[in-house]
Amino acid sequence: MEENALVQEYKPNMLAFKSAVAYAVYFLILIYVFKFLGIDQNDPASTVTEKIISSALSYIPFILAVIYVQTTYKTVLGGYISFGKAFSAGFKTAAYSGLFIGIILILYYMVLDREAYQKVIDTALQAAGDDEQKRKGVEMMRSYMIYFIAFGGAIMYTVLGLIVSLIGAAVVKKEKPLYED
Repeated sequence: MEENALVQEYKPNMLAFKSAVAYAVYFLILIYVFKFLGIDQNDPASTVTEKIISSALSYIPFILAVIYVQTTYKTVLGGYISFGKAFSAGFKTAAYSGLFIGIILILYYMVLDREAYQKVIDTALQAAGDDEQKRKGVEMMRSYMIYFIAFGGAIMYTVLGLIVSLIGAAVVKKEKPLYED
């Protein structure tokens, strides 16, 4: 009697989840580092250098997290990975990261730093200038703006992750030759 051992295929879900959580924690720490250094990403008067540094510190680790999951998954699979599997692993990381970034932004503006949210509102009112209709619109959106900020951040990171996953999958993929078992 022959027993067929079922080999369970490794799924990158937990690796993507852990990588996304690690990036989300990094993102929250980065918010406080920027606050300590006086760098405000929402300030239209911030210098080009501040914008470049804040963007690099935000996006480069995110890109590295997506690529890390793809390359680690490739290693676990024995050095071979299809484009679809590499893309799927990277996009899972991006989707989880987007979700966690949205949650962290809501948590940050509603609980951790209410003053920062008020500063966002003040900046929007300042940008509206003397236009009474724009000012009224900002006041009407005051209670919902946190959710729009969080949703925008989540969507932005997910779309960026989609692009990075596509590029990373194209670079990382290595099909297993037909003559190998």
